[in-house]
Amino acid sequence: MVKLFACSLLAIACLLGADDVPRVDLHAHIHGETPKDKDMTPAEATAISRHLGVRLGVLGEGGCSGDIHDDRTLVAFLDSLADQPVWRGIQVYGFHWQNCLSKANLDRLDYIAADALIFPFNGKNIWLWLPGVKFPDPQEFMNQYVEFNLRVLAEPFQVWANPTYLPESLQPEYDKLWTAERMDRVIAAAVKNKVAIEINARFQIPSAAFIKRAKAAGARFSIGSNRHVEGIGEIDSCLQMARKCGLTAKDFFVPARALGH
Repeated sequence: MVKLFACSLLAIACLLGADDVPRVDLHAHIHGETPKDKDMTPAEATAISRHLGVRLGVLGEGGCSGDIHDDRTLVAFLDSLADQPVWRGIQVYGFHWQNCLSKANLDRLDYIAADALIFPFNGKNIWLWLPGVKFPDPQEFMNQYVEFNLRVLAEPFQVWANPTYLPESLQPEYDKLWTAERMDRVIAAAVKNKVAIEINARFQIPSAAFIKRAKAAGARFSIGSNRHVEGIGEIDSCLQMARKCGLTAKDFFVPARALGH
């Protein structure tokens, strides 16, 4: 187990294992994934963090809709975690969240994450993670999907969550659909806009080929379990991928705020 100490970005060594990879999970949700699922208290999340030796970034979700949709709900989220040694982030959806959440309160967050999983197609928003999502022409979908990812990556946030995710129906074709040209376009956008690319435990993405290309291009990375309550902090697959791709502490984004014990 990695012992946790208060530290800042300049003292990132205190979060490292022997492999020089930080033990952090910046994609941890403590609310249930569905209304039927149980939530976790902030104190319970801290207990898991200490047990696993993994620092947590707790993500709320929203923007102009969802659990966090205005300053009142954002402040309530921030205050709920104020006495816990965790980082506080929000996973935003859409392109208008800055109109609904004030800069003063956004600045109280340790980081902001975003993804491209709510995909506009033929006048509708498609939730790409749901079962049964299919597209008649995978190549045309990818052309539009890359352009949509580029639009998302132009927004002001720090962590690109669920990068390169494909609907379940297209996942067997991942290596074929994520061509070198497509990878390079989204990687270049992440590097240009200083957005860290998440290594995601839940979906086992991005591929090693993508990560190695991104590292060569000067990208930074983050680590995320992408779990709701059950499984937060469980990042062994991410650490294994980081080692496989030759990533070390200098390649990772970690929020700057020092955390207590």
